[in-house]
Amino acid sequence: MNRLGKSFGLFFAVVVLGFFWVAPFQSIAADSETAGDMTMGHGSAEEIVVVKVNGQVINMAQLMREMADVSRKKYGTQEISQLLAEKIKREATEKLITEELVYQVAHSSIKTIPSERFDQSRQEIRKNYGSEDEFQRYIKDEFGGEKKFRYWVERFLTVELYISQEFDSKIIVTDQEVQKAYDDARSYFVTDEFVQVNDLVFFLDPMSTESVTRIEEIKQTIVSKYNNDPEQMPTDGTFAVEKNMPLDKVKDQKLYEAAKGLKEYGWTAPVNVEGNLHIAQLIGYKPANNKSLKEVTPYLTSEIRKQKRQAMLNDWMAGLRKGAAIEMMDLTQ
Repeated sequence: MNRLGKSFGLFFAVVVLGFFWVAPFQSIAADSETAGDMTMGHGSAEEIVVVKVNGQVINMAQLMREMADVSRKKYGTQEISQLLAEKIKREATEKLITEELVYQVAHSSIKTIPSERFDQSRQEIRKNYGSEDEFQRYIKDEFGGEKKFRYWVERFLTVELYISQEFDSKIIVTDQEVQKAYDDARSYFVTDEFVQVNDLVFFLDPMSTESVTRIEEIKQTIVSKYNNDPEQMPTDGTFAVEKNMPLDKVKDQKLYEAAKGLKEYGWTAPVNVEGNLHIAQLIGYKPANNKSLKEVTPYLTSEIRKQKRQAMLNDWMAGLRKGAAIEMMDLTQ
């Protein structure tokens, strides 16, 4: 679930960490038991200052929400000991500080968000709710009203626009980089057809119709009595089983061609290979993959852009605290 609320968590994951933003704030109300409700009944939570970042307050309500989010996403159903709770608190606090610094830098550049941009985002969020009443209830329950809802959406959009202007617009992917990425991943984009079988080779007269009849009987016995598993079939000395055998398209041409068109775990008819009769059970098939550089260029370009973007953001965020005034409050007082 996308969670962007009073703790501003989703913008950090989506914009700063580079995930694709589909619908901000989507289904936040569904998570109210683990995030939103934590501040319900704690009337003073928003009044308790936890950290000040360049004078901007991060309050207890934000920290409680972030701790719930970190706990759920990173630690799941793990029992929360006192030590783990302290670790979660530290992680949540650090994340909130970074998010606040990111916003402050973005806001210093992007002073205001155009109304039409906010209206467009509001409409996208509105699509997640069946009726206007449901949407208004979500805004009231999760944000306390339209004013705070707008505040958090504009924070999101401020960072999104800043990242786009300062980072995304400056990323250049060259043809040489795409070519190198293609060459490095050639084994993924260009692969041969693959056929793997269980092979039964018979020591019977390949020219005798009785041999073919006997082979068909053994095949039916394997299917009906031994759960279609040839290894469970007791050998009577007339055949041998080779399990999990990859076939070579050239050296094993006859079996290869007979097996590749089967359904999984299906059997070939008897095939004469160099004087011995075989039947093969198809257990693995992958078609050939031959993606050209032109075909995969859009994908590779996108992936390279993501990597460059993330590296730029990591470097940027690493320097955010330099010169920042971060004051941790003593909550024991």
